[in-house]
Amino acid sequence: MVRPGGVVAFTTLVQGSLPELHQAWQVVDERPHANRFLPPDKIEQSLNGLHYQHHIQPITLWFDDALSAMRSLKGIGATHLHEGRDPRILTRSQLQRLQLAWPQQQGRYPLTYHLFLGVIARE
Repeated sequence: MVRPGGVVAFTTLVQGSLPELHQAWQVVDERPHANRFLPPDKIEQSLNGLHYQHHIQPITLWFDDALSAMRSLKGIGATHLHEGRDPRILTRSQLQRLQLAWPQQQGRYPLTYHLFLGVIARE
């Protein structure tokens, strides 16, 4: 519950986040290795009837290799997969294929997030 005049600020990832991770894993196997995120319009629909503002901000982080990019996900607690997680350990061969399949720019490995920044105000 928010008092009159109060605000709730929130962030969440939206569809289109982690495209590099999805692209690289598709070369290794067909299973999902990252969660799918809602499209922005679904979040907007859930806010229907509320006084809110939002902005979508793409953020790209750069890494020296694919493994560092994946470790960054673990570092922020983003390794929980909602469905279909394979309990097997990543093999050296899979890691090499993942590294080769990860899109690179000037020898760096990007990881892109699409961040939905929202503020709900109670009048």
